[in-house]
Amino acid sequence: MSDERYQQRQQRVKEKVDARVAQAQDERGIIIVFTGNGKGKTTAAFGTATRAVGHGKKVGVVQFIKGTWPNGERNLLEPHGVEFQVMATGFTWDTQNRESDTAACREVWQHAKRMLG
Repeated sequence: MSDERYQQRQQRVKEKVDARVAQAQDERGIIIVFTGNGKGKTTAAFGTATRAVGHGKKVGVVQFIKGTWPNGERNLLEPHGVEFQVMATGFTWDTQNRESDTAACREVWQHAKRMLG
């Protein structure tokens, strides 16, 4: 494909993308859920939250597994208006109390629903 033909094709693509962006007028929120085995979920979530705060977006963090011990990410983000809701029981494999864990999860879920509303 020649350079000229490539440029023409890319220009058509750009025009289509620009038209779709111009039509997208609804401001919508986004919910991102990080799950899975192994490390990296919390780091990815806080990186995404920090980026959103930097762009002036409203951010909330809900953690169902972690405990309430102090952490640097919370210390950094709370002064910028990020609301945190953390299940106070900590890791469920430490508590090993299904009834207590379920009640704690339900309580945090009520806060999460409020934050989503």
